[in-house]
Amino acid sequence: MRTAIVLMFSFVLTVLTCMPVFAAEQQDMKAEDQTATPSGTSDALVADEGVSSMRTCSNCGKRFTVGRHGQEGQIMKCPYCGKECEKEEEKGFCIGADMAFMSKYVSRGMTTNDDPVFEPNLWASYKGFTFSAWGNLDLTNYGGMSGNFNEADYTLDYSNSLDKLGYSVGVIYYTFPHSEAKDTSEVYAGVSYDVLLQPKIVVYYDFWQADGFYGNFSVSHGFELPEIKGIKSSLDLSAQVGLGSKNFNEFNFGDSHTAFTDMVFTASLPVAISDHFSVKPTVSYSTALDRTIRTKNFKNDNVIWGAVISASL
Repeated sequence: MRTAIVLMFSFVLTVLTCMPVFAAEQQDMKAEDQTATPSGTSDALVADEGVSSMRTCSNCGKRFTVGRHGQEGQIMKCPYCGKECEKEEEKGFCIGADMAFMSKYVSRGMTTNDDPVFEPNLWASYKGFTFSAWGNLDLTNYGGMSGNFNEADYTLDYSNSLDKLGYSVGVIYYTFPHSEAKDTSEVYAGVSYDVLLQPKIVVYYDFWQADGFYGNFSVSHGFELPEIKGIKSSLDLSAQVGLGSKNFNEFNFGDSHTAFTDMVFTASLPVAISDHFSVKPTVSYSTALDRTIRTKNFKNDNVIWGAVISASL
């Protein structure tokens, strides 16, 4: 069963990788007659810079102009989330690191650590493919694991877009060192659309332990703030809700029915210090939704705050 799922996932990944080639051919036919117009980007930004081309960030899905944030052949960084970096076609490799210091660790409505944590993420990207290694390290002796990683996740993702439609597929391998929890793995697929509120849905399937699905629907909007001494920033707001299948909820919460699991509201302020460095203060409110799940959790409502320091090359 697992072999069949992995083979099917590999086939889908190959097909989606080839889709932009066809889309590029169609867009080239219209290039002489059309001017790129960013959706969700202020008219002033386009008018001031003279849009030569657009980029869609594979991380947050927002679009930005090459004219303002870099020239063709240079590294281009998303001014909203700080993660996008592209070079000209033959040099499309970039690496980066995100260092997050958070007040606690809450995942999908479940409070894993109620004390401060350090969550580093190392990633490398090439032509839409991104490999990342993420970990959660306890900064206090919560659960008796001070200074130890209690989770390490490895993700292979492919993201791209067809006009306003963004899509991604990937696989995540979860490990839990210094813990009795068993390793598990998920495959996922997501789509987003570049319109007001940037709707996005991602469906995960845990094929290793839970044999269940988790879906996440989110909306977001960014407000570009005035540039101060060459430093760009924005206020980003988002809301998301999660839905777990019967098997997923039973494995993770001991709740044997399909139900909405959690809801999260987030506000962040990404600040691009330079072309390769950014800082993003963030605060979130997370709440467990299902009544049975709430009886299983020791803490259902959480305010999580902290900051993410990002660097890319």
